Amino acid sequence: MSYLTPRYSLISYGMLLVAIAATLNANGESLAKRIKSIPVGSDSTFVKQQLGVPSEKVVVTRYYYQNNEAVVVDGIIQDIRLAEPQKKIRIKLKRQLKEQHKVELPISSLRIGMNIKETLERAGAPDSVVTGEDWYYTSRHRVELSNGKVVKTELHLKATLETLDWIWLNFTKGGLLFMNITLALIMFGIAMQIKIEHFKLLLISPKPVILGFFSQFFALPFVTFLLVLAIQPTPSVAMGMILVAACPGGNISNFISSLAKGNVALSITLTAVATIAAIFMTPFNFAFWGKLYSAASNLVIPIEIDAWEMIKTVLILLGIPVVLGMTFARFFAHTAQRISKPFKVFSIVAFLGFVVAALAANFGYFLKYVHLIALIVIIHNGLGLLTGYLIPTIFKLSKQDRRTISIETGIQNSGLGLVLIFNPNLFDGLGGMAFIAALWGIWHIISGLGLAYYWSRKPTD
Repeated sequence: MSYLTPRYSLISYGMLLVAIAATLNANGESLAKRIKSIPVGSDSTFVKQQLGVPSEKVVVTRYYYQNNEAVVVDGIIQDIRLAEPQKKIRIKLKRQLKEQHKVELPISSLRIGMNIKETLERAGAPDSVVTGEDWYYTSRHRVELSNGKVVKTELHLKATLETLDWIWLNFTKGGLLFMNITLALIMFGIAMQIKIEHFKLLLISPKPVILGFFSQFFALPFVTFLLVLAIQPTPSVAMGMILVAACPGGNISNFISSLAKGNVALSITLTAVATIAAIFMTPFNFAFWGKLYSAASNLVIPIEIDAWEMIKTVLILLGIPVVLGMTFARFFAHTAQRISKPFKVFSIVAFLGFVVAALAANFGYFLKYVHLIALIVIIHNGLGLLTGYLIPTIFKLSKQDRRTISIETGIQNSGLGLVLIFNPNLFDGLGGMAFIAALWGIWHIISGLGLAYYWSRKPTD
């Protein structure tokens, strides 16, 4: 028996890996060439002879609207395939369909995730319905058959951001009611902690409060606008980014500021000011920056919102709970003080439950596509935190104030964003928007706590 030295063992192992990689690559190229050579109209027997048995067969029903198709599996639209994918189709939101008697392209009103009933209500009867199968030889190589004949072959399938524009996150009326009630309770809990004396800081030391307000409601939306211009995301993703930036600070910003050794008094004041101002600033910022971006880019989903509907929704979700919370704290101060800490814990748990509830019925889609927007959310959130730190630094505020304003700018109330997104009179669960808001709601907790831990170990003087 002979033994190889360690050096030659490594060389042999490396050569073996190269050989395996070359073989796999050759097989992959061979498969692609063979699939490409399959002519349209070939029968399934010929396909098996040329390609072998597929790794997966999916029984589908194809709803054709002109040359575009909605692919239905088990009564749910699983894919929307455009005859001319390079041609931009102006996607219609549900509320826009009510305003128009005729939709030029029925496919524009459909979404991945819709059931047959919703499909027919929105787009009407299809031009034709054909049963068939999708044969997958790999996750990226597909042969489409109808009535036993090849209608199309697809190579190098890959999910892209454009896919998110066509996803509809289904949400029941009961689920939406739960989200609304949860958000209202969270805002009620925040409002119980808002007292008139918290606004005294605005008179005693207005500079940090003004800079914090500016950072949150002007600088962050502006930076977001520049970011979407730079990276040119798909329409629903861009709308989600702009909406998140338009929301007020998150419900855990005070807690994170205290962990970060920030100025807790300033944090509470900014929360109080932002919560009340958001009733008007959130609709204004979304409408202003959204329309500006829509005019500056070739969006296939127009950023056109019912301004009154958005103001009314924000007023109900923020205004009423805030007024009730502050009134309760004013007349039942002792009780409010006793339950304020449990409400803080409830706010964190409820928010996490809130995000889970938003994704529960659509978790498969979220897991399948979340990687597409993960980096965008991380960069966006990082820019928010950085913007919130640089502005008070330029104006030479203390380290405590810098930390606080950074956190107030980077921790956004994405729960409010989700409720607005799932409102059928506004965005009707538009996929890219919901993905951005949901992931932001998870990520800003992680980034905020991580930053707070880092700052807690650094001196503030």
